[in-house]
Amino acid sequence: MIDVVSKQCSAGTIETFALQTTSVSFRVKNFTDDFIKVCLGKTWDAAHAVTIDAGMAEIVESNTNPNKHLTREATNTVLIRAEATGLVEVIRND
Repeated sequence: MIDVVSKQCSAGTIETFALQTTSVSFRVKNFTDDFIKVCLGKTWDAAHAVTIDAGMAEIVESNTNPNKHLTREATNTVLIRAEATGLVEVIRND
């Protein structure tokens, strides 16, 4: 089964994408006409948000370098703030 959530995002609003199962890796597809910002977990952190340009898809991972004594935190929540209203899709990537 593919764990995927597609949503119409409103410009300037932080939208919550709740997937069925936790993961440390998500593919995020931006179908809007402007960039989006992405955070993993239930807390918005603009300083550490990943930017995905319009019409692009990226894999967003939690702490990609566990050798630096950081814990890879699994989550089922992805927060997205779109700059333009449009469709965004999040797929669990494991």
